[in-house]
Amino acid sequence: MAPLANCKLVAHNLLGFPVPGLPDSIPPAYESALPPFIQRLPVNLPHKDIWYLAEEGVFALPSDSLLKELLKTFVLHVYPYLPVLDLPPFLEAIANNDGKSHVSLLLFHAAMFSSIAFVDPKYIHSAGYTSRKDARQEFFRKARILYDLDVEQDRIVLIQSVLLLTYCHETTYDPKDFRHWLEIALSQAALVPFPSDEHWASKTTSRGLWKRIWWCIYTRDRLIALILRRATVIEEANFSMLLPTLADFPIQQYPTQVVKKLGYCEVLQRIDYQEQLAQIFVEKTKLCCTISGIDILTTGASASSPSVFIHYINALNGWQANLPSNIQYRAPSSQSLSEGEKALFMYRAWLKMIFLAASRALHRHNSIFSNAEEFQEAGLQSITQSMAGIAEHLHQLDLVSCLPTTTVGLLIPVLAMHLMNIRSGMPNLWNNAFKSLYQCIKILEELGEVYIMAESMATFFQSTICGDENKSNSDSVIEREFLENILTSAELETFSHLV
Repeated sequence: MAPLANCKLVAHNLLGFPVPGLPDSIPPAYESALPPFIQRLPVNLPHKDIWYLAEEGVFALPSDSLLKELLKTFVLHVYPYLPVLDLPPFLEAIANNDGKSHVSLLLFHAAMFSSIAFVDPKYIHSAGYTSRKDARQEFFRKARILYDLDVEQDRIVLIQSVLLLTYCHETTYDPKDFRHWLEIALSQAALVPFPSDEHWASKTTSRGLWKRIWWCIYTRDRLIALILRRATVIEEANFSMLLPTLADFPIQQYPTQVVKKLGYCEVLQRIDYQEQLAQIFVEKTKLCCTISGIDILTTGASASSPSVFIHYINALNGWQANLPSNIQYRAPSSQSLSEGEKALFMYRAWLKMIFLAASRALHRHNSIFSNAEEFQEAGLQSITQSMAGIAEHLHQLDLVSCLPTTTVGLLIPVLAMHLMNIRSGMPNLWNNAFKSLYQCIKILEELGEVYIMAESMATFFQSTICGDENKSNSDSVIEREFLENILTSAELETFSHLV
């Protein structure tokens, strides 16, 4: 809010009567600025808060052209990973825009924020933003303001919104990063009783949606813990939700009006694509149940017995063996994939990368066999090559920009292994390592167009490898802290010889 307007508000509150130049009622223009599909603000929201929302541009929504891309991108690259809302009523309310059904303003801004990172830059620039990073910050700011003012009164919508805000992770020192929002989602969800056939806490939320919400919280928690080596938020003993099934997803043929609004999005027109994307999420929940034990194992200080290591290796391999063939990752057979095929390929690739990351976490764990070194080294080399191969395929299909922010945490150990191979002096290792190292840094640079941490890590690696003498120690503090969080002592030792 402008300083003068803020002073007028303070004077108004102290004196108890209107101040000249500051209207006592809400200008109709602010209400009329919102399209019919946006839910009206609470009637008890103070006028000063509505003025503040207006001053901060919260009522300014994306143009029709940008909105079309945001919604399509949400369907393709956000919702499959985080199906926290019932997609049909959400899209139909926006497409029909007749005021008969509504979308919360907080949920709308949160959904658009989660989607903006994956939108083609040409639409971002046409909307007046200089970069996707700037657009992300602006969309997040609007959602954050609405959350801070307690505008949303529906607890389910609040949970959905803050889960989408877990995409906000940028730096290791931000006290309100993804974990902050995840903890809010968990605390709010714990207050809502699970629906039974006799009673349900919400008239508008189905049992299937509630199961998906809980599994979104759980999978976000477990994947972040695995990739960034953070402690989990949810205690395993306190989580007993039934696994989701395809019946818990709103799979349907969408109305023509919705399909048209999203630029004839292919996924909305293909039931089989929707089923495969839902099935991948179901399989991801199963993988995360296995990962949960690995998180505890690899973040603990004590060594584990060989039987524990073998147990988790077998569990991971069992999951992989039981993965339905239609959602297993395979190298692309063509470089010309439709948008729906790209979305499916992207999600299959991401699921495979999570599986490999879990396998790598076990192999990176402290040696538990007397002769384990060669065994673990061979496993790590194979995993590293597989990860690099998937990253290369994503790059070839121009899908790197669709990767989530946690991909940075996935790539750093791969870079560390490449550096160790280069320093090994073994030709059979460093020949391939040079090429893969360069490719991984290029991918970090691409991700850096969206994510601040990816940009800083790419710069850090380049300056480190090239021996940039002008780089100050203070410039790399954040990057060093990030490395210390996700690398093992052996990998950090490699960097100590380079930095």
